[in-house]
Amino acid sequence: MDSITATARDIPLPPPYTLHRCDSRDTLREAMRLAPRDGAGTLVVDQSPGLLSFAVVLEPEHPLSLSQLAFPLGMAALGDALAAHCPPDRAVRLVWPDEIRFDKARLGGGRFAMPPGTGPQDVPDWLVFGAELIADRDHLDAPGHFPDSTSLKEEGFDPAEDIISSFASYMMLYFDRWAHDGIEAVTNRVLMRIDPPLLRGVRRIEGDRLVEITPSGGGKRSAPLLEALGHTGWRDTQGPVL
Repeated sequence: MDSITATARDIPLPPPYTLHRCDSRDTLREAMRLAPRDGAGTLVVDQSPGLLSFAVVLEPEHPLSLSQLAFPLGMAALGDALAAHCPPDRAVRLVWPDEIRFDKARLGGGRFAMPPGTGPQDVPDWLVFGAELIADRDHLDAPGHFPDSTSLKEEGFDPAEDIISSFASYMMLYFDRWAHDGIEAVTNRVLMRIDPPLLRGVRRIEGDRLVEITPSGGGKRSAPLLEALGHTGWRDTQGPVL
């Protein structure tokens, strides 16, 4: 066990999770480093000024063409964990595929990684789902000058440890639902949060694309999931954009 893990404040986690605290804001990269050694259930957490970052290692049993749907599953778990620990009168929403918004302002988003060179028909040795959330904006002289973003602190969310614990539980629940009820039982949790709301027509996930069909028979299809990740503009090299 890393020394930083041994001295960290505990976060209640169900089996089979193992908590690893780190001093790097890029928990996705740290989880990628640990994945071959520590395996599934490794949950890397960093709570730095202004940022809550965590990432979990997964070990899929299916080719990447299917196992990549662990990403929308992770977004469903993240969205529901946030919704369980926020003021009830405002909504947690999602900009497909990877941005989280709260009360119409950017709060953070999700990230995804796999071993380099993994092809669609390969079963990945591991996958990593990561989340980065704006914890506070205390370093800004005038947060009101940045209306497109918000933070957990400003919006009155419950403590970060509660959010992470709920996220871990939702991940387990949704993998179980995927196994027993099919992926649609999970992706519906994502579809209900997507902005802007689709007032008429049908929105669904087909393969690795978001599909919207209008009553007239028109519609649109998103780019493939792995191509679309990182293109909503929620993050730069320093983390979530303020």
